Amino acid sequence: MSKFHSMVSRRDFMKGLGLVGTGVGVTSLVAPVYHDIDELIASPSAAQNHPWWIKERELENPTVEVDWSLMYRSDGLWTGQQPSCTDYFIGKEERLRRSKIASDFSNNALKNNTPGLDLKASALSGGGLQATALMGFICPQKAATPESKGVPKYQGSPEENSKIVRAATIFYGAAQVGMGEITDRIKAKLLRDKDKAPSNKKYVFEDVPVGYEGTDKLVFPANVPLYDFAMNVPMSKEMYRTSPASNIQGAANGSRYSRFSLIQPRIQLFLAGLGYTCYGYTQVYNGAIPSAAACNLQGLGEGGRNNGVFINAEYGPCVGCFSLVTDLPLAPTNPIDAGIWRFCQTCHKCANACPTGSISNDKEPSWEIPPIYGKADNTHIPGRKEFWTNGIDCWNSKGMYGGCANCMGTCTFNTSQSSIHQIVRATLATTPMFNSYLWNLDNTFSYGLHEDKDAWWHMSQPTYGFDSTIHVKGGNY
Repeated sequence: MSKFHSMVSRRDFMKGLGLVGTGVGVTSLVAPVYHDIDELIASPSAAQNHPWWIKERELENPTVEVDWSLMYRSDGLWTGQQPSCTDYFIGKEERLRRSKIASDFSNNALKNNTPGLDLKASALSGGGLQATALMGFICPQKAATPESKGVPKYQGSPEENSKIVRAATIFYGAAQVGMGEITDRIKAKLLRDKDKAPSNKKYVFEDVPVGYEGTDKLVFPANVPLYDFAMNVPMSKEMYRTSPASNIQGAANGSRYSRFSLIQPRIQLFLAGLGYTCYGYTQVYNGAIPSAAACNLQGLGEGGRNNGVFINAEYGPCVGCFSLVTDLPLAPTNPIDAGIWRFCQTCHKCANACPTGSISNDKEPSWEIPPIYGKADNTHIPGRKEFWTNGIDCWNSKGMYGGCANCMGTCTFNTSQSSIHQIVRATLATTPMFNSYLWNLDNTFSYGLHEDKDAWWHMSQPTYGFDSTIHVKGGNY
């Protein structure tokens, strides 16, 4: 990274784009234009605080093209993470063979003191995934409700409610928060049919005032308006750059779950304290709505070439996505266009870095989902025009490499918030003709994975390994 900043000035970069001396200058790329004061203050209080170059789209209309008529509710057990799903595609014997290769690889690396898989990295990973609080569809802790305090429950406008939910969720540990309404379309197409937990409980709606968890079902109230709020929980980019074969990267991956295990019960208690219910994850991995989809629809980022990875405009792909449901009325936030999905159609960096070839290298996205090992891919829900990743090979083969997140560690958006990168982001969002140039520039200056994994231990890093202020505007923290 130092090589790039020592050799390329801002003016040289703009000359490379061919913008110096033309009608488009640096100032026009890095600053918004306001025509009057009314335009400056017109955005509603519940809106996202995006950089000027990020454009909002219509509700339920993300940049990845969607045909809602083709979609249906998913079963949480049909993912590459589930052994039963893997057995369906490759057979139990092959899964166990791969599992043994993975175990032998990691054990030998530990004994040989291999950087990234040595004892200190293994110990770090063990602490990174530690869940520190109880999780539950209904908050397992007893809250002091308004009724118990002898006062009426909180009453605010959806915009005001969105502001306080965002402020509280960020205080409890999230970075960015979006809002959505659980419409009939979301109920019928996006809400999971069954939970990802081994119990595989069914999500249902019943005519009850407050939802509950039964022995074989997770119940939402059918006649109460419900809302969804999604959040991003960032992770360390530098730790992801130690991929593959790295428990350092594994520790970063686990950090989102340990932090979310604290966020969920806190926000559940907060909303109960206002007089409302928050329906949460049964375990840190298991939500009622696919979290990346919720983050996409609520304007926290966009999909990418690897359709299993969500990309945030400020934090890049190294973010955890989570989504909670509440009966507190919220004002929906819109999907965005930051140029990310357009850029990913040009860039092949993650596909080229994938050791299993699981990420599509196609030039164009497609409505057609390719088969896996000769069988129809039912790990993905149809109705999206995108590049389709083989989640079976991705998940079950990564252990054979001692863990893998090459796609996230090498992503072009996995960069810092320096001024030159701000210009790059604004350029790809507003001037897509330069996408190929920017991808090649990224390759030229070798952004991506670190060969020296042990170097991470000696880096000067912020708390949690990421800059929690990069999306904050105004510096009022």
